[in-house]
Amino acid sequence: MEYCIVYISASKGLFSEVQLTSILEHSRQSNSLLGITGVMLYFNGSIIQVLEGEEEQVKTLYNTIRQDPRHTSIIQFFSHPIEKRSFSEWSMGYISLSTNELGRIKDQVPFIGDPTLPALKQDNVILSVLQTFYLNNYRN
Repeated sequence: MEYCIVYISASKGLFSEVQLTSILEHSRQSNSLLGITGVMLYFNGSIIQVLEGEEEQVKTLYNTIRQDPRHTSIIQFFSHPIEKRSFSEWSMGYISLSTNELGRIKDQVPFIGDPTLPALKQDNVILSVLQTFYLNNYRN
């Protein structure tokens, strides 16, 4: 069975586009080798990340991320087996509102294009968590 961890954190300072690109490239390479998929949303220093894959691999990666000195205030708020992945095609999807990459995932995460959409159905708890994070981020 697949497993998912969702966590939020704050970066120690704001990441530049160069730093975000480097993190993304490294994540995509590593995650592809580990069979992990997911998405990372970055909003002015606030981060939410979804990690999906085989349980041991996901937990190991999450523990590695927890040791990363670029993060602070890491809070895990979802850690459960899942029936199917929400981001199965992405070794690491990425959104930063300051980049053009936003347009690529509007179909997958529709509330980004239109925050006035009603809340998502609870049948996809991961997307519901992402929507709540996005809509409640005070920096948006």
